[in-house]
Amino acid sequence: MTDLLFDEYYEKYNEILTKNQRILAPSGKGSYFAQHKVSILKRILPLEPHTILEYGCGIGNNMGFILENFPNAAVWGCDTSQKSLEVAGKRYPQVRFFPVLGEELVQFDCVLVWDVVHHIAREKRAYYLERIAKFIRPGGYCLFFEHNPYNPVTKRFVSTCVFDALAELISLRNLRDIAEAAGLEVRAAGYCCFFPEFLQFLNRLEGALTWLPLGGKYYILAVRAG
Repeated sequence: MTDLLFDEYYEKYNEILTKNQRILAPSGKGSYFAQHKVSILKRILPLEPHTILEYGCGIGNNMGFILENFPNAAVWGCDTSQKSLEVAGKRYPQVRFFPVLGEELVQFDCVLVWDVVHHIAREKRAYYLERIAKFIRPGGYCLFFEHNPYNPVTKRFVSTCVFDALAELISLRNLRDIAEAAGLEVRAAGYCCFFPEFLQFLNRLEGALTWLPLGGKYYILAVRAG
């Protein structure tokens, strides 16, 4: 994983993200997309989680929306970038943060892996997804979000973003196969993030468009059997 790259850019992460996505989300800092991903989680997750882990939490840009929407859950975060975790810990002292290689015996009702897998080298993805699966309690869920490699706007943004310099996009079908090989049973999958922020009133239509491979992102909801 590109932990050294994120250690280099952690201080300017939001500045870079805002500049890169200013057309789609002019409000800045990726908050529009973070909020939208949490709204999808709320819609498709079949249980009310008591414990949540965001795997690859970075500097914590999703945490405010997770805490707001799941006020009764204990929320944790982990990442490979120690400097990013230090920033996240200052922003959200009520969240327990730890490095990816730590806390291996802890299991969660819900694990969130959002825009992470494309930062993992192709040959290491199976290994990391097996590790991620171990963080999910039997009967617990994992929700992946990833950039859609078939969307030309997404591909353009990734190609011009400095902390995506080493990234390799992964298709829904490929990620689904790796997740299933790691022992996860896929319960739902689809495309999302079709509309930029100024057209967000159209997001209510997304439920009917999940089959269409033109969204900026896609999601996969999987459960750990047992």
